[in-house]
Amino acid sequence: MTNAGIWPSATPNARCSASSRNATGIEKLPGGGWQSAGRTETMGEKAGTAKNPARDTPPELHTTGSVRYSLQFKPIRRINMRLNAPDGLVLVTAPFGVSRKAIDGFVRDNEAWIARQRERLARQPKAPAHAYVTGETEYLWGKPLKLQVLTDPDMIRQMCGAGAEEAVRSGKAGVLQNGDTLILACPAQATAAERGAWMEAWFRRQLGTFLPFVFSGCSTIVGKRAASWYIRKMTTRWGTCNIRTGRVCVNLLLVHLPPEYLSYIVIHELTHLWEGNHGERFKARLDESYPAWRQRREELKRLAYML
Repeated sequence: MTNAGIWPSATPNARCSASSRNATGIEKLPGGGWQSAGRTETMGEKAGTAKNPARDTPPELHTTGSVRYSLQFKPIRRINMRLNAPDGLVLVTAPFGVSRKAIDGFVRDNEAWIARQRERLARQPKAPAHAYVTGETEYLWGKPLKLQVLTDPDMIRQMCGAGAEEAVRSGKAGVLQNGDTLILACPAQATAAERGAWMEAWFRRQLGTFLPFVFSGCSTIVGKRAASWYIRKMTTRWGTCNIRTGRVCVNLLLVHLPPEYLSYIVIHELTHLWEGNHGERFKARLDESYPAWRQRREELKRLAYML
């Protein structure tokens, strides 16, 4: 079975940070988007510097006051806090060397902020659950496609070819785009989770095929190149950039949105190779390389329910 994709014409994370002590903008897009777009909010507080180990520490769960939170130490300069969607778990990242006492105090000082953000998450619309059955709508680069699930061998052979029929008989599956229709040919006994995994793999290939061109064009605009990039399905961010290694991560869900959002995220993350934070110099560079970045950021906040 062949895989067909539509490649958008080359056009080419929103984290909201607020603190009662020191407010700074961070970016998380789809809240990562911001690097946190809408579904998550982040706050940051500058901390003292310390000698950094080579790797981030594994997350650990802690409780202070009435707040349970996940703590991870990273080679960063501030204590950052955000809420994970949809469960509202508080996620804290801190520089190496910062004491638990200081981190607990930061969390307790912002309990009211945490409560407000949890209320905000509860009010946001939830993405409809997918069963991956005929008639559902999928989106590729912002264009709606109707899903058609085929399990009958004769119909699969007629619409997708003999090779597809043989593959399905052996327990495999495939996805074919035919105009405004996505055809998923799979065994009749496949579960919704299995159908979803096959669809996700197909969308991952579509994004992976397009990304080299996006990174090439955006690198020329920004004047920096990523050392490497990878795709991950994330629940709090549209993209991330490890400024130490130059590695950029792109959220798989961007494949469902118009391509200009992907361009914005890539440009945003590449700009971090110039400026590690979201200060005025970072914003000035974005103004130059992607003047519509504020509009894209606000739109992604409204799309955070996808995460």
